[in-house]
Amino acid sequence: MAVDTPVQIARKPKNRRRVLLGLVVALVVGLALVGNVLWVDSQSRAAAPRDGGTIIETGIEPANVKVEGQGPPILLLHGYGGAIDWWDEITPALAQHHRVIRLDLIGHGGTAAPTSGYQITRQAELASAVLDKLGVTRVSVVGHSMGGWVATALASMRPERIERLVCIDSPSTVELHLSFLTRAHVAPVVGELISHFVTADRFREGLADAFAPDFPVPEKFVADLEQVPHAAFRQAHVESQAYCAKPIYERLAELKPVPPLLSIYGSLDSKMSAENAKLYERVPGARVVTLEGVGHSPQVEAPAKTVKLIEDFLVADATNRGPRGKASASHE
Repeated sequence: MAVDTPVQIARKPKNRRRVLLGLVVALVVGLALVGNVLWVDSQSRAAAPRDGGTIIETGIEPANVKVEGQGPPILLLHGYGGAIDWWDEITPALAQHHRVIRLDLIGHGGTAAPTSGYQITRQAELASAVLDKLGVTRVSVVGHSMGGWVATALASMRPERIERLVCIDSPSTVELHLSFLTRAHVAPVVGELISHFVTADRFREGLADAFAPDFPVPEKFVADLEQVPHAAFRQAHVESQAYCAKPIYERLAELKPVPPLLSIYGSLDSKMSAENAKLYERVPGARVVTLEGVGHSPQVEAPAKTVKLIEDFLVADATNRGPRGKASASHE
């Protein structure tokens, strides 16, 4: 039987101490990470008017809402990380002939940001409650990106309430290409950790893929993103992905009745593919239009063209429903 030398005997306590120290350090780091996750995810934000909006008590969450113009109502639903100011470029034109209703979704803009409750269906319940408060029984809905999913959920709740539906660069499936920074920010534990170190420059960098290459990111959108609590940012992503487990185009095709649908797609969209956009053609009577040279946010990048497409679609009369015919078009 081998006998330990004096040197080996002396080393054993030192090795044990190193292992013990390593375990203690790992435990402390683990507890710190868990504590950080719990603390970051407990952060909420109360509702407050922003961008000219007014807080409306809905029974879901207090919502920041802005209403402009007179005429047939249009509901505008922004995308993930956005707010009502993402519609600033097209609202004045639409408000000339319509009652334009904009609201910040839960956790975004001036609407309350709770620690939980970011399901797409709950976002739709908020939109429905706002419409009820405003006395709107039937409405056309325009949704950008995630806002298109909320519009779909709203239509699923009460399809007879939807006059027409416009989806702007709203992925028809769970396929969504996110930047590395965004993926890291929504990752469990890692996201909570790096949330302490994300600067305005990083937010600006993360927003770049919402537009065509070299399109300048508006500073107001950076400010919108900065005030979204991390819990809202992460949970809105997780819940939207869960909702898209069933493709959006399938959800729309199953509606009774299926509302007239226009899908607008920017040819330079880096978040979703042209093939993904074309899947909307499987919705009975839907029309897909591609805007060349435009990225993920046509309402910001090409407002005049976007307004014309929306206006032409909304005023199509009952006897000549051009947008109801299945078609795919390119709009220069």
